[in-house]
This record gives sequence, C-alpha cells and structure tokens, in this order.
Amino acid sequence: MPAGNVGPWLVLDSSRVAGELAVDPESAEITASAGVVAAEANEVAASTGLALPALPSSAPWATLGGIVASNASGARSLRFGPARRWLRAARWVDAEGNPRAHRRHDTPDPPRWSALHDRMRARFGERLPWPEVAKNSSGYALDAWLPSGDPLDLLCGSEGTLGILTDVTLGLHPPDEERWVAVAGLPALADLGTGAALAAGLGANACEFFGRTLVQLGGLGVDPRLSTLVADAGMLLIEFGGSEAHVQASATALRQWAQGVGGIVEAETEEARSRLWALRHEASPRIMQQVGAGRRSIQFIEDCVVPLPRLPEFVRRLQDILDEHDVPVVIFGHAGQGNLHVNPLVDTGEPGWRDTVSRILEEVVELVAELGGTLAGEHGDGRLRTPFLDRIFAPEVVEAFRAVKYTLDPTGILNPGVIVPSGETAPLAGLGEAPDFARGSQGPEVERR
Repeated sequence: MPAGNVGPWLVLDSSRVAGELAVDPESAEITASAGVVAAEANEVAASTGLALPALPSSAPWATLGGIVASNASGARSLRFGPARRWLRAARWVDAEGNPRAHRRHDTPDPPRWSALHDRMRARFGERLPWPEVAKNSSGYALDAWLPSGDPLDLLCGSEGTLGILTDVTLGLHPPDEERWVAVAGLPALADLGTGAALAAGLGANACEFFGRTLVQLGGLGVDPRLSTLVADAGMLLIEFGGSEAHVQASATALRQWAQGVGGIVEAETEEARSRLWALRHEASPRIMQQVGAGRRSIQFIEDCVVPLPRLPEFVRRLQDILDEHDVPVVIFGHAGQGNLHVNPLVDTGEPGWRDTVSRILEEVVELVAELGGTLAGEHGDGRLRTPFLDRIFAPEVVEAFRAVKYTLDPTGILNPGVIVPSGETAPLAGLGEAPDFARGSQGPEVERR
C-alpha cells in the first residue's frame, strides 16, 4: 500500500520458494517459507484445530513473510495484536549475504545486533519518546526491541530493510468457545468514540468502523439487515469471543449501550455472523461501481493511528480536509485501536490531481502529528511515509532509526529509501505513472505463472 515493495532496484518475489509448511500442534506453532500465502497456512492450521491470530483481510494473497516484514495484523487485532506478538522464530539473510536464524529466548543474538542494542539502551534507557497509540508499524520498533533485546522484535516490521526473510515460525491459537457478532448504528461521531472505547474495554475481538460514505455508497443503509439502524455517522461491527460467560456478559453491556444510541442488529447463527462480516468485503466493490468514471481509490493516506480518545476528532477533521479539496473519501477500519483505513476517491482525469493529492497528504500528516498519532498501524512506511517520519518521531528517535539501518546494513543495499530516506525522493514520486492510471492506456500484457 505505501509503495514499500517497489523501487528503482531489484524486486524479490518469494512466491516460488513457498515449499516448507508444517504445524506442530504440541507447541501450537506453524513454520513456513516466507512465500507461503497466509490463507493456505491458516487452512493447514485449521486442520489441527488451530488458527493464525494475526490474519489480515488480505490473507488470500498476503504472504507470511510480508505479514512479518510489515508487522501486519487484521480485523481481530484488538484482541490478538499484530504479527510481532506471535513471531516465535525466523530465518533470514543479512545485508552481507549471511544466513541467520533466531528463536525467541533460545538462541544468542547476532553480535552486531547485541552491540547495537547495548548502545541504544545506554542512549535511551527507559525513556524512549514514542507515540502513545494502540498499534504502530511505523519506523523501527525500538519500543519493543529495547525492553526485550530480542532481534525478532526489531526484524518484525522492518520492511526488508534489515534482512530478507526466508522462513518464519508463528504461534497459533485455538478457536473461541463462543462468538457474538453485531452491528450498531452511530447517529453522531461522538458515539464512535464511546462505542469503540466500550468495546475495547470489554475485551472485544474486533471493533470495526464503517464510515458514513461507506454506508451510503456501499448501500449498507438500505441493506435489509441494517435498515433499522440510525447511522448518520456510520456503523460499528463488533465481535466478542472466548468463554461463554465472557461473551454473554460483554454482549449484554454492548447491547444496552447500542439500544440507547442508534440500534443494534445481532447475528444469531454462524451463517448470520459470516454475513455480517461479509458486509465489509462486499462494500468496496459496491463503492467502485458507484463513484463514477475517472475516480480511483488511491491509498496515499491509508492506515493512520491516533489515540483512541482523539478518534472522533480525527475523523471529523479528516473529512473536512477532503471536503475542502472536493475529494470524496471512504473511511473504515479498526476503531477499537484508533486505526482507520482512509481511501480518497481521486478523479485522475482532473488536471493537477497529483498536486491535490500532495496537499491533502501534507495536511493529513500534520493532523496526525498534532493528535499524537502515527502514520502506519499495519502496512508500514514504504516510500510514501518515510519522508514524513521526522514529523511523527522525535529527532533523537529518527537518528536512532538511521543508526539501526546503517549498523545492520552498512551499504544501504536492502530496500533503500524505506524507513530511512535515501536521497531526496518526493513521497509521491512515481504516482500515476503506471499504465492503469493513464486514461486510454491498456497497459502491457502480463504473463502470470
């Protein structure tokens, strides 16, 4: 999404080295080559009664190596957290071509990593300035690595800039004893903040926001399943899972709140629960059918995170920025963690649309910084957000990112320009140059093997 996988150099495709895939039910772990697709791995895990907890909605095509490299998560990250929490071991190739392997709490750290950690601990001690947000996949994970000292905590989320993953071992989780899924209406943005905080406090698996444009363009407001809801500001999809006692108590509290706000639609069967979850996946195709010719959903903002108490303000001011530039926007995502996906619908046939995109991006970055947020909750920095990291992190932290990069990759050979800038490349350089952004261009034929 943030152009982390493309650049002026070599692109490595790991899909042809997707050989190893094994589940150990006793340790509740799965070990796989980095190129194994997540959905396939989850299917194998399910055959043993287990599942991948940090499973993104892109599981049908996301690889396990990519999930670890970006510290990805998914719709149920409110409960299960991101990939870093479940990473048990990894094998990778370092910047000098050496094969490396590490298992948590089991193997010694590579010497260069250990020395770097000692220097960083001496520099920051216990006082690392860091955004106070529920999730973050931006920058190097110093907040996780400095306390633990484990190389896996730094490697996870490093976007291929510190090593090339070849194999990963991830922890698995058993299915919930009971599950409850419902959609609640939001008459006002203030209700978004209240509902998200309540769901998070009750220990929800997920709390997903459908913004007002998603409701309108996606046809959710007239969906027979949801037509009784008052949803002027959007909807929340909430899931609880776990023991029967936990689920019933949490559902009762959430139900009482929702009935006094915008109403609630509950799923009574597993089939009904699947249908409610499908609403999110059905909405995007509906939107693209409605927005009209010329408009494209361009994820140049994508997955910012703000402190949960600031979430309603973020949505309101974000909407104001896009309205000012006359660009419709679809907002949805992980409200329980203050992490939203932002999809501006840009008319790429308008003269100067790239300048408009650049101005919007600048204004949104300033907004996120003002609210104490971070630019990436799941997808990483890539080449899009790297130039803005000095607006989010303190100068000494940005300098620490440079020290990490050039200690572990002295020649800057691994994914240059990601997390640590390389040259003066503008954030949106190259945007719009692909054939599918040019009106009338059919683009080259691509052989898929």
